[in-house]
Amino acid sequence: MDSPILKKPTKLHSLVLASLFIALDIVFTRFFSVMLFGVERVSLQFLATSLCAAILGPLWGAAAAILGDLLGMLINSAGLAYYPGFTLTAALRGLVYGLLLHRRPLSYPRVLLTEGIVSLGLNLLLNSVWLSLYFGQGYWGVLVIKLPVKLVIFPALAYLTYACLRALGKSKAL
Repeated sequence: MDSPILKKPTKLHSLVLASLFIALDIVFTRFFSVMLFGVERVSLQFLATSLCAAILGPLWGAAAAILGDLLGMLINSAGLAYYPGFTLTAALRGLVYGLLLHRRPLSYPRVLLTEGIVSLGLNLLLNSVWLSLYFGQGYWGVLVIKLPVKLVIFPALAYLTYACLRALGKSKAL
């Protein structure tokens, strides 16, 4: 990947890029998302987090995910109260994306593995814990509702992430 955006950016460049990804995170999550079965939100938020972490690294990815979650709740909470467990999951997502994608060879199997860890491990298992505690529902009931959606959608999410990273790698404009 020889794109200037994927080379080691300066601190100011990193801050500007992270701010852009935070804004995308908020817009994708809070304004352009679909809620399925009352417990599963489908959006393009993963793109903002995965691209930020892949380009800037795990710490920037985690920080941007945390700020995106906190600022997003302030801007549009959808009538729900803040729950810190979701912020923890967001931070872990940014960390995992960064650890597995930043400065690593780009391949679809690598991105698929990363998305599997994030979608099935963090978003499915950990967020089901937070949802069951938040709403007072049984963990297994939440998990059973979320599982089919996650199994069907995570390969597509991985492909979108892969396609965007590949396009950025070929881009000379940024």
